[in-house]
Amino acid sequence: MFTGIYRSVTILAVVIAFYITDFLLISRYDRQRQAEGSGMSWGFTIIMIVVAAFLIVQPTLLPWLGLHTDAWWGGLLQAVGVLLLLAALGLHWWARIHLRQFYAERAEVQPGHRLVNSGPYAYVCHPMFTSYFMFASGLLLINPALPTLVLTVYTFWDFSRAARQGEKLLAENLPGYADYMARIPRFLPRFRRRSGGD
Repeated sequence: MFTGIYRSVTILAVVIAFYITDFLLISRYDRQRQAEGSGMSWGFTIIMIVVAAFLIVQPTLLPWLGLHTDAWWGGLLQAVGVLLLLAALGLHWWARIHLRQFYAERAEVQPGHRLVNSGPYAYVCHPMFTSYFMFASGLLLINPALPTLVLTVYTFWDFSRAARQGEKLLAENLPGYADYMARIPRFLPRFRRRSGGD
C-alpha cells in the first residue's frame, strides 16, 4: 500500500486531471449557453478546491487520520481505486460531451433546453453524479482516511439530493423528462437481457 507523499501525489494528479477537464469543457460549451452566466459556480468551485487541497496534504501531514496495511490486499484496493478514478474521469468527460451547453453546477432549465438521452444518458439519468460517486469511492480506496470517508458520505448524500431537485425541476419544465425518468435508472445502469430475442 503506498502512503504519504505517494498518496498525496496521486490525489493531486486526479484533482488536476478533473479540473483541467472541467475547465476545458466549461470554456468550450459556455459560449453555446442561451442562459445568462456560466454553467460553473465559483462558490462551489472554491469550496471544492479547498477540500481537495486538504485531501492532498492529509496523507503527508496528517497520516494518522488514515489506515495503512502492508497486506497484499491494501495494494489491490488502491489499484482498484486508481482504476475507478480513471473510469470516473472517462464517464465524466463522456457525460459532459453529451450534455454540452446544458451543463450547470445548479438545477436550471435553460432557454431551448431539450432532453439529452444520448451517450451515457441512454443508460442512467445522472451519469455526472455517478462519476462523482466513482471519484469519491476511488479516492477512499486510494486514501482510506477519515477525511476521505467524510467526503465520500457527503458526496453520496449531496448529489442524491441534487438529483431529486433536478428531476423535479426538469419533470415540471421539460417535455418527456418524466417518461425518461420512468424508463432510465437514476445512477446505475441495468444490465439485463432485453426481451424479444435480442
